[in-house]
Amino acid sequence: MPVSQFGAPTGPGGWLAAHLVARLTAEANRWMIDCLDVGPDDRVLDVGCGPGVGVAYAAAAGARRVVGVDASPVMVRHARRRNRSAVRRGQVEIRQADAMRLPFPNGAFTKAGSLNSLQFWASAEAGLAELRRSLEPGGRVAVVLMARSDEPAAGPVPWVEETVAALRAAGFAGVKVESRSFAGVLHRALLGYGGGKGSGAPLDPTADGVRKGAGLQYHVRRTACRIEDEEP
Repeated sequence: MPVSQFGAPTGPGGWLAAHLVARLTAEANRWMIDCLDVGPDDRVLDVGCGPGVGVAYAAAAGARRVVGVDASPVMVRHARRRNRSAVRRGQVEIRQADAMRLPFPNGAFTKAGSLNSLQFWASAEAGLAELRRSLEPGGRVAVVLMARSDEPAAGPVPWVEETVAALRAAGFAGVKVESRSFAGVLHRALLGYGGGKGSGAPLDPTADGVRKGAGLQYHVRRTACRIEDEEP
């Protein structure tokens, strides 16, 4: 199946891609919601929600409100169908939207996640800035991505360092990287929280050694994720 059907699924091929994504990403979606530590007072945003698996887990975790957005009308239909009961009772909303232009006011959410979506955004930097804008100060973020086939066997991973730098440049603090494998495929969760008043000066990714690998911590655990509320 063409890779484009996973980034922008359309037609019958897109319908099949949605079914495959739902089946193959179930565990990773659950991990993403665990990373966010979703509770009953939370308003949760899932950007690039695909067929709505992460949305369903967030709703099951008891979040007060869960909103999933995806640019693909095929994925939006799948997500609404999967979450139809929660949609009917007003707990869940699924909207078609671009990650570059999230249709929400500033600080609308307490938690935000994205699974295997960032690589399809027109600009990772612009999308992460929108994600930060949509979070209230101190709100948590979890960006989960599969490892790439061309990664070095040891040492710093360039795309991870670049994404960490982009998160910090967008205003996220306490950025950490967690790793976990699902069905033999390594996934990384880039975790942080939105800086706000009293959080200190804006973080400069060119000044904190991120691009050289300094201060970037990797944690390989088989338990739920944890975000530490301080800079490395």
